Amino acid sequence: MPDPYRLRCLPAGKRITLWPIHIGPTTPLNPADLTPGQPAASFQSVFGPLDLDAAVPLATGGDRHIFQHPHMPSLLVKVMDMRARAVYLEARPFKRWYKQYQRESAYRVYLNEISEYVTTTTRPSGVWQVPMARILGVAQTTLGLGLVVEKICDEAGNIAPTVADMARQGKLDAALGEQLDEFFDDLADAHVVLHDVSASNIACGFNADGKPGLYLIDGFGVLPLIPLYAWSKRLNRRRIERKYAEMRASLARRFAAPAA
Repeated sequence: MPDPYRLRCLPAGKRITLWPIHIGPTTPLNPADLTPGQPAASFQSVFGPLDLDAAVPLATGGDRHIFQHPHMPSLLVKVMDMRARAVYLEARPFKRWYKQYQRESAYRVYLNEISEYVTTTTRPSGVWQVPMARILGVAQTTLGLGLVVEKICDEAGNIAPTVADMARQGKLDAALGEQLDEFFDDLADAHVVLHDVSASNIACGFNADGKPGLYLIDGFGVLPLIPLYAWSKRLNRRRIERKYAEMRASLARRFAAPAA
């Protein structure tokens, strides 16, 4: 049976080699896991303090910059863009007012994503492995607290293209459309709550295990004060199906891609 997440954009049989992460003060957690000649990673080299002052973001979202982890090729660090957040809140007085009472401030988004990741990857569902980039935790950086996540790569080890990138390149064909259908069906089965269903939030590449596929990299977590879609899996599925249909229609209009 073929791998349900193998994509035409990734040549069959291709794999990339990514070293596993071994965390410890000076030695790996399990010395037997070390490949001969492979150095151990210290706790500080993974979780900081990390110097990002001279680093150039690989990507920038609405309120965050995405950096390559300075010591781990298979990891990324998401850092809040405080300037963009201030501009956003300046135009929304009510939201600015009530957010001042949130103790975690701008970093509440980290808690939302970690909570959703833990909830959906530990509860029983019909999905053996939820297609999400894995979250490792938070790290201290010179740009503030960062969220450390798995890097979805292309064949060369660079950050993988998103589905939006693939559409711009004219690669959103019927086969990739079928992969998207199954991808969103898996998210609904696993009861993943999405607050931003966007082609820019889906990466097409290899995870840290070298497995090719589509992976959710952003836009998940419960945001509303009344978490209706977290309470009801059925309503959440209906919302995902509706938003996915809107996303496909938007891609079809913008890039002349097949809508179904």
